[in-house]
Amino acid sequence: MSLKLLHIISDEKFPDAAYRQFEEVAPGASTFMLPSTKAPIRYLKEIVPLRVSMLSFLNPTFIKSLEEYDAVILHAMTNFAVELIGRASKKTKFVWIGMGFDYYDLIYKNAYDMLESETSSLVSDTLPTFGKGSSNSIKRFLKKIVYPNAKKKKELIQRVDLFCPVLSSESEILKLALGQFHPKTVPWNYGAQSSLIDNGSDLGWVSGGNILVGNSATPTNNHIEVFRILSRIPLPASSKIVVPLSYGDARYREKIVELGTELFGDQFQPVTDFMDFDQYVALLQSCSMMVMNHKRQQGAGNIGIGMYLGAKVFVNPCSPLYDYYKETGLTIYSLAELEQEVSEGVVGLSADSASRNREILQRERGREAHLLKTEKLIEEIQALSRTKVD
Repeated sequence: MSLKLLHIISDEKFPDAAYRQFEEVAPGASTFMLPSTKAPIRYLKEIVPLRVSMLSFLNPTFIKSLEEYDAVILHAMTNFAVELIGRASKKTKFVWIGMGFDYYDLIYKNAYDMLESETSSLVSDTLPTFGKGSSNSIKRFLKKIVYPNAKKKKELIQRVDLFCPVLSSESEILKLALGQFHPKTVPWNYGAQSSLIDNGSDLGWVSGGNILVGNSATPTNNHIEVFRILSRIPLPASSKIVVPLSYGDARYREKIVELGTELFGDQFQPVTDFMDFDQYVALLQSCSMMVMNHKRQQGAGNIGIGMYLGAKVFVNPCSPLYDYYKETGLTIYSLAELEQEVSEGVVGLSADSASRNREILQRERGREAHLLKTEKLIEEIQALSRTKVD
């Protein structure tokens, strides 16, 4: 019997990596469905998706058609995805590819728990709807009407069969937060950087004296606390504080640009426009140090590239990424080490540490590793299909 997989995706950068992995392991088995019929596609480059209405879940025939697939693979637990689970029969098997943002609302009862103190004060003053979704009360009301199952997210995710979080340890974190978590955890990740990791040895290493701070214009970056540390240290005149702010909250971006300019003047370099991948890698090569002050798992893509290029990477020790990288054998620093390391010079890792990091990443994050995980995920799906409810 031929394998049939339905992927529910969004128009963003990660699904193309999933397309490559699934097509290489199981050619022609996957259909990629985008719940949007009007907006022009901006980020999908390789996938030509089957486009359906964002209200398709209201159609009983559409819901019934989900049973035709061995699994429905949800790329993020969106409101649309929750509605599918809430309306589908038990014959439908679901795989949840976790993105992080789609389960941290389940882990943190209060979104402010992800913020450091000064960032928390800024957010409470300028972003009153932080952690509550849209700032438009009418939109929030309409969302409750259109997506009635959203309020049952904690209950409905228990119906997922397989869960692929960013880090396997996050399944246990979810279980502790919810009291129970039934889906089976299967390691799988988007191999978005695998081509760089497999073929990027000619890139060389970081060579600039800049410091990258954060990955987006979102408060969970806790930019302010990093700025305070860096402002206490006499930085070389040639060093820039590079801050990616091309996506996120516009009001938060304005505040961070304002504060960064006030503290660092011409040395502050906000990045507010989207770059293509090669341009962005070139920017990262100019940053011998990278600081990711997230308490939650966030910025893993940037961290991976930074470590591959030989940067010294500093992470908030509260982030599960910190323990993961340590356990994997990668050289990584705690935020508490930032001031001392920067005061000794804005430089990357030693040659030995940089080479060891690159070797580990090639083994753990290269193309072959991602294809092996995709093969194992498909094996788990096929085992599910043999136990379908009659």
